[in-house]
Amino acid sequence: MRKALLPIIFLLVLVSCTATRNIGTNAKTQLWDLSQLSPEELKMANELLTYGLEHEALYTLLDTLKPISSLGYTLSFPLAKDAEMKDGDKAVVSLEADSSKMALDELKKWNNVLEALSTENLEFLLVPFKQTWEGKRNLQILVCRTDLMNTLISNKAYFFGQWGFTANSNLATVLTTIEFESRNDRYRAYGYLFGYPEHAVDFFVAASISEEETGEFVNRNFFSIPVAKGESGHFTYAIPKDYIPDQRDSSIYFQATHTLNKYNMIKSQYTTKSGALDAISLITDYRKYQ
Repeated sequence: MRKALLPIIFLLVLVSCTATRNIGTNAKTQLWDLSQLSPEELKMANELLTYGLEHEALYTLLDTLKPISSLGYTLSFPLAKDAEMKDGDKAVVSLEADSSKMALDELKKWNNVLEALSTENLEFLLVPFKQTWEGKRNLQILVCRTDLMNTLISNKAYFFGQWGFTANSNLATVLTTIEFESRNDRYRAYGYLFGYPEHAVDFFVAASISEEETGEFVNRNFFSIPVAKGESGHFTYAIPKDYIPDQRDSSIYFQATHTLNKYNMIKSQYTTKSGALDAISLITDYRKYQ
């Protein structure tokens, strides 16, 4: 009975703490000191976290389901080699071009934001994708739960050990190495890191290998975990066509929906009169009670 009351007590305490104050983005909290950010960068930070909470990064920011999550911001800048440039060319980015200057200035702001948001157990990283497109370099913003990453790398040392990774490896090194790895090692590593269950990772890698060998796509179904923005298409993993979800999938689904329901119950208390979510304060208050 006592355990059953704990989530209710937690929510009542959290709501009472927020209902008596003016909702707004604070530069200083118990989790973060963002006072060094410019007003524009502070806005960028709050919008980034808001997107994460509304999508699958909820399960990294407020839960333990996903060691890492994408924060949904795929940044694209005209910084990559064009078709006429060769491997090893020295002058790739024109520093005189306004587009290059604007791109590097914006990336500097993003790096300021991600450094300020990074804490002992949350690390925010900007990782370039290996592939470029028509002279553009795409970069992804990831949030990492360092404690979960360290445990995962240790528990799966039989896989991650091939790169010399250990529980205390630098996370930026881990993620950039994985991004530039061969296709199927990359798939398996990302599968583990993004919180997909072992059977789903095994299937996806096996399907990829089969497709390489036969040239035929392996048909599949998908198992979807809901997020605030939708029931499917976000935290989703592939499963065999004839697979029936079992206890492993149900456990993930139950834990996720429990966290999602709590988030949906409290977020109105952190919504400003303009309709913006004060994600910085919400995450800070939530994690105080964990």
